[in-house]
Amino acid sequence: MNQTAPFDRESLFLSVILLLLVVLITGGMGVYVLSDPGIGQAYVFAKAAVTIAEQCEYEASESDLIASARQAMFEQLDKYSGYVDSDQFGRIDEEFSGHYSGIGVTVIRHEQGLLIMSVRENGPAGKIGLLSGDVIIGADSIELAGISPDSATSLLRGEEGSKVLVRVFRPVTADTVEVAIIRQSIPFMHVPYAGYAPDSVLYIRLLDFEAGATADVKAALDSLIIKPDLRPQGLILDLRGNPGGLFAEAYKTANLFLEDGVFIVGTDSRSRWNEKKHYASGKDMTNGLPVAVIVDRGSASSAEIVTGALKQAGRAILVGDTTFGKGLVQGYVRFPDGDGLRLTIARYYFKNNLYLNDFDSTLNDSGHGLVPDYYFLSDRTHPFPRALENSLLLQQFADRYQDKIIEAAENGYFEDSWVDKFAAYAKQNSFVYKSSVTKLAELFGELTNNPHSSPNTKAAAIKVLQTATRDDQNQFHVYAGFIETRLKQIAFERKFGTHRAYRDVIVQELPVIRFASEILLRK
Repeated sequence: MNQTAPFDRESLFLSVILLLLVVLITGGMGVYVLSDPGIGQAYVFAKAAVTIAEQCEYEASESDLIASARQAMFEQLDKYSGYVDSDQFGRIDEEFSGHYSGIGVTVIRHEQGLLIMSVRENGPAGKIGLLSGDVIIGADSIELAGISPDSATSLLRGEEGSKVLVRVFRPVTADTVEVAIIRQSIPFMHVPYAGYAPDSVLYIRLLDFEAGATADVKAALDSLIIKPDLRPQGLILDLRGNPGGLFAEAYKTANLFLEDGVFIVGTDSRSRWNEKKHYASGKDMTNGLPVAVIVDRGSASSAEIVTGALKQAGRAILVGDTTFGKGLVQGYVRFPDGDGLRLTIARYYFKNNLYLNDFDSTLNDSGHGLVPDYYFLSDRTHPFPRALENSLLLQQFADRYQDKIIEAAENGYFEDSWVDKFAAYAKQNSFVYKSSVTKLAELFGELTNNPHSSPNTKAAAIKVLQTATRDDQNQFHVYAGFIETRLKQIAFERKFGTHRAYRDVIVQELPVIRFASEILLRK
């Protein structure tokens, strides 16, 4: 016979009491948690996103709403702060590692995709025959036209040893080829050239301050300053267009030119953890050699740290144009899911408390900049050379006549006839340059082309337009030196590589380098 266990009233009572305690504790914990302002606001934010996604008439996913609100959080901050996704962190990791995995090209945006400006010698792209002036129009199954440069560039990068199928358009021959390239690990090229400029002046070109930049500058100095019987007259450190990089690389590079104990740079922050002062340690590698730093509007961040430190210490003169003025330092916070934040955590200053920016300002994303001791504006800052560069005609012409340009340059008979030949080529390719004066003259002509204008006014408008047009056409000869140098530079780089182009063309002919050399020789 089966027996049923007696009903345990005490156990039931205890169970009910336990259940009530759990409800009260969790409910009380919820009230406690939501009483925290930050957590409470996050709850409201998340609840709003869910409610909108569920009940709104138009489509709005929770993830899209949260992403939009996430970006809005940074509108109250400076433009250098922002949300960083895991893919972007991959690029940041490359900066800290000093190398990347890719095909070995330097590119800029082009209407068809990416224009190759230079090809890394012995890199994957160079080995299969890609050349400067080629346009990468596709990577694997993706067309690159119309997408952002960052997105397009990321398609060329990938895991070392992986393959990318690249479609390339060659403007000179109007051919399109498709090639498979195996990505490899490529160290950043910080110093494309270090050698002697005219008049026994040393010259070092530094492109960035990513990981390894200081080591490359030190190696360049070691190789150049080795013979006491060949004492150079000075040293040029070329930081034009250098966008910066790692803060540590900046003060370590400045340290190479300073004596022990000299103040380099300090950081000022709301957090004491980010307030530091950096002083030189060791010995000036150049033994007091006169230094000129060439800068321009594109010299920013870490480039300004080196420039400002050497100038304020009385160690260098500045030549060129006023620097960008980014006096802020960024730090990174990474979340467990791989995303994170880039935040402005400090501003830096030099000797005598010289700041480049105001830390609390959301308006002054670029500050005051460092003013050069000797102004020298590059031809590239003028409208006509910029128009030529944007047209890509210099690249195409130099590609077409590469060997003849090199032969003429090496034999010393590169004459103005090349400028005439290029001008004719540009005209054949429908290149038309209109200055701001010409555009105003055209507008003036349109305004005077009515029955109410006098014949004298109409005649004056026509004469002004004719004069402005002739001046536009004459720009080829006004900038003949710029055109000749650029044609030689492109041809040499295409055939022999970056180092040879610097040695035989840029260092010998670039006006700002010659100007800096002359100043150093006078000191």
